[in-house]
Amino acid sequence: MIIDEALRRRRPRPGDVLVALVQSGDEPDQALVDIARLHRGERPRRYEASDLLRAQAEAMVGRRPWVDGGWMPPRHVLVTVVCRLGRVVPGPEELFWLLAWRYSNHLTAAFNGDVYLVTEHGWTGCADHRAGFTPALSPRPRHLSVQRPVAQEP
Repeated sequence: MIIDEALRRRRPRPGDVLVALVQSGDEPDQALVDIARLHRGERPRRYEASDLLRAQAEAMVGRRPWVDGGWMPPRHVLVTVVCRLGRVVPGPEELFWLLAWRYSNHLTAAFNGDVYLVTEHGWTGCADHRAGFTPALSPRPRHLSVQRPVAQEP
């Protein structure tokens, strides 16, 4: 699965946004060509997010070429993975990135894919509504306090 492989390659934490370049095709198993961490932390301003996405798309696949009097058909799909804590229900964070793609005007040789949400509870897509318990973000580390036993005097 593309999301599982993307998480394995980048080991994201909550607040990360990944962009994956996927080979498009009719086969059920699509190949993950490239994965990049687009952003970490608080989300950027709306237009900055679109600029980030456009620059990342151009870096991954380049401009769409004009061949023999027509545009070459795209052979890739750009998929976004938003990592955050909480319920596995698309919300404002995922809508923000969907709209950022809408206004990125990247004009590259790739289609815009779905925005997927990954939390510590599992994952889901915003457009296709598939979901599952795995892959998921690693659980938050829990720090345990270890105290040495105090010797008791008789």
